[in-house]
Amino acid sequence: MYNDVHAMGAPLREWFVRLLLALGVLLLGSTLWYVAVPFWLRVTLLASLGAILIDQAFRRIPAFDPLGRIRWRLPAAARTPPRCAITFDDGPSASTAVVLDILAAEGVTATFFVLGANVERHPALVRRAHAEGHTVGIHGMDHMKLTGAGEAAVDAQVGGVTRTLQRLGLSPAPVYRTPHGFKSRAVFAVARRHGLTLWAWSRGIWDTDRPDAAVLTRRATRLARPGMVLLLHDARGDEHEPDVAPMVAALPAIIRELKRRGFAFVRLADV
Repeated sequence: MYNDVHAMGAPLREWFVRLLLALGVLLLGSTLWYVAVPFWLRVTLLASLGAILIDQAFRRIPAFDPLGRIRWRLPAAARTPPRCAITFDDGPSASTAVVLDILAAEGVTATFFVLGANVERHPALVRRAHAEGHTVGIHGMDHMKLTGAGEAAVDAQVGGVTRTLQRLGLSPAPVYRTPHGFKSRAVFAVARRHGLTLWAWSRGIWDTDRPDAAVLTRRATRLARPGMVLLLHDARGDEHEPDVAPMVAALPAIIRELKRRGFAFVRLADV
C-alpha cells in the first residue's frame, strides 16, 4: 500500500495537506457568500479572496504564472519521438560524482541547476559536469526562498552564482530555476535582464524525503509522459554533507525504465 500510494509522485501527507487546503478555501468562500452583508460587499470579499489565492499560487506553485512565462514541460516539437529531461537541483555535492558516473554509463545528458555556495565547495565536479556535456544552469547563490524577494535580492542570487561559475572559467546556460520553484515578480524582471528562461518541472518525486529507491523509481516512471521534466536532487539545499543515497540508488533504474519505454533524454538548454 505504501509503495502504490507513493508511486503517484507526492507523499500521501502532501495530498492530504492539499485536500485540506482546498476544503478550507471552499468553506471560506461559501461562508463569505452567505454572510449577511450587502451583495456588493460579498462580491468584493470574494474577489479579494480570489486575488489573495492567485497571488499565493503565483508565488508558491512552481509552474503557475498567469502570463505563461514559466516553462515546466518540453515544447510539443521536442516530445516526438518521446523525450524527457532529467534535472538536478541544489548541487553539486560529493554525491554528484556518482551521479555523473551513472549518466556517463547510460549515455544520458542532464541539466544541473547549481547553488553557488556548493559550487565553491566542489568546483571540480561542476567543471566535470560541463566537460561531459551536461547543462549547468542557475539555482541561486544559496537556497533562499524568493516568495517576497525584491530585485536586489534576486539579482544577488543570480549574479552571485554566475560570477562563481565564471571564476571557474564557465558560463552558465541561460536557464534558471528558483529554490522550491518559489518566485516573486522580481524574479521575472531579473531573469529578463539576464536573458534567462525560467524552468519549473512536471514531475517531482520528493527524493529529498529519502524513501526507498524502489519507491523513487516508481514515482519517476509510472506516469511518465512525453515532454516530462523530472526533478531530482544531487544535494539538499545548503547542507554540507547531504544524504541523497536513495536517489543515487534509484537513478540507474529510472533511466533504464524510461529507455525501455522509448524515451530519449534532452538538456533544457537545447529546447
